Amino acid sequence: MIWRFGRMGRVPRNAAPVRLPNLQLTPPPHSHPDRPATVSHRSGAFALVASALSLAIAFGAALSPVRAQGQEIGVLPLDAAIDGDGVTLDWSRVKRPHAGDAQVARRPLATGGPWLFLSTDLGEAKSFRDNKASPGIAWEYKVRRVRDGIVDQGYFAAAIDLPAIDRRGLVLLVEEAGLSNHIGPELDGFAADLVGDGWRVERLTGTSARRLTPVGELAAARELRDRLSARYKAWTEDAAREGDATVAVILVGDLPLVKSGRVAPDGHEPQPTATDLFYADVDGDWPSVGGTSGLLAPSRLPGNGIEMMLGRIDFSVSRLQGPSREIAYLIDYFTRNHAWRSGQWGDLRNAYLGSASHLAVEGHGLATIVGPDNVTPGEHHDVGEERRWLFGVDFGDYDGKTYLTRYAAKPVFAINFGSHKQRIDKMLNPMAGIMAAPNQALAVAWGARPAWQLHGMALGETIGAAQLRTANNRGMSNGTPDYAPTGRYRIVDPIWLNLLGDPTLHAFPVRPPSELTVTPQDGGSQLNWRASDDPELRGYRVYRARTPEAARNGAFEVISPDLISSTAFLDPAPVANGRYMVRALALKHVHAGSIEILSQGIRARE
Repeated sequence: MIWRFGRMGRVPRNAAPVRLPNLQLTPPPHSHPDRPATVSHRSGAFALVASALSLAIAFGAALSPVRAQGQEIGVLPLDAAIDGDGVTLDWSRVKRPHAGDAQVARRPLATGGPWLFLSTDLGEAKSFRDNKASPGIAWEYKVRRVRDGIVDQGYFAAAIDLPAIDRRGLVLLVEEAGLSNHIGPELDGFAADLVGDGWRVERLTGTSARRLTPVGELAAARELRDRLSARYKAWTEDAAREGDATVAVILVGDLPLVKSGRVAPDGHEPQPTATDLFYADVDGDWPSVGGTSGLLAPSRLPGNGIEMMLGRIDFSVSRLQGPSREIAYLIDYFTRNHAWRSGQWGDLRNAYLGSASHLAVEGHGLATIVGPDNVTPGEHHDVGEERRWLFGVDFGDYDGKTYLTRYAAKPVFAINFGSHKQRIDKMLNPMAGIMAAPNQALAVAWGARPAWQLHGMALGETIGAAQLRTANNRGMSNGTPDYAPTGRYRIVDPIWLNLLGDPTLHAFPVRPPSELTVTPQDGGSQLNWRASDDPELRGYRVYRARTPEAARNGAFEVISPDLISSTAFLDPAPVANGRYMVRALALKHVHAGSIEILSQGIRARE
């Protein structure tokens, strides 16, 4: 197969944008006042601020400073102390800590259901103690302060001894046709890592977009979407699904990428935007604009939002030296992905934040995940290169080429905000750039418009769960999104909320055991392994799949009746051709509480 990069032609912009009246915006002060405003890699950021005066997004009046019932909503950074008896929320670090009449509400994190108000009139309080936060449940808190027409609001996730997740759901792993000829072992290893993290895996092949016309690319995308939607419905409608109904889509390689609407979330000229949420939306109506453009019409998410988390692992837009370089980027990415999952980089508890005025919501999310004292002011291209980080949130350079020739940012998860970066179809895109070696990011988003709701990651949620929470942050009865503010502007149903990288990744990896052996004997099958060296280790779980094919697809069931403290287990009733997996379990004490996390599973050599 001959590998050719890029896409054919330039699509016309023939869908009329909906413009808003001019917004009077004041550029914020530089987030680092000791640095001159002429730092070269910031030029894209300042261009974005300057162009905000003509910001046009096809949301009608939805784009405005976030308001609820006539009141502006600002960010209220929360902190918390969690012990075995409850959760103490604290907002004393913020400016005017006593201002506003405080209200506190709570709900289970995963439900997205109605809020239960714990207190509606705390006066000018600066903290609140919840003594009824039952252990074993991921709780989500909202604190809201109101005074003189000003509202500030914040969120925190907390848990006490949250149980580990054995079964995470289904991954639909879509590989570009022909890609396995170049990176077959890496794709096999990646699928095995997904299985080892508790996912069922179905592998699909998708049409390569390298030689398609715009119309042909749209047709191929619709065909792939139909297949993904059918698999989603079959999985979620299965009555046997118990807590693992989540579906994740991972696109690997240059698969069809559609464009839709006329939007300008970065404040520049409205134009059709690349969107992978087309695939993640199972039942929404995405009509085309017709003709030969291959464009879709919606400028906002149709229907009820998205049902599946979705990430794209593709370096076809980040090449410098032809096909061999793209393949090298992919091989390096999957090597790094395995290293993170298996704890080789450690259990990172640090983050850096630049451009805090634009990215305040994401900054609060970082503080929830690692604690406010572990969030360092800094940028992708200075502090971000000093060592490995769990998370980095910043503008970053606007020039994607420089990521491949000049920089080596080292966050696992990244927000790379700035002009044009959300256009993931463009060559040398900076979001893909910060994932390409020597950079180290494994999942990258474009934040701030709207802001990503990251606080669930403090309890081990995946970055894909944050994508779902952000994309589906829709209006409540008073017209305010469920999570507010959504950044500087009220933005709902964003079709450009793409995630590059692996959506199934999460924080707080556990060091796995190693060297599993299975020995048949009279009393059954004897399993032995080498211990995990994780400092918060509690024990092990043993799993069995009934056939080799079931093992490859992730159909493992727990067979150890209790947590095993030793490094040996006897299966008294083995099955012919059965396959085993062992995972270490640790009780991680994180900033948001205490949570059980399982390691990657190890399997015996076959």
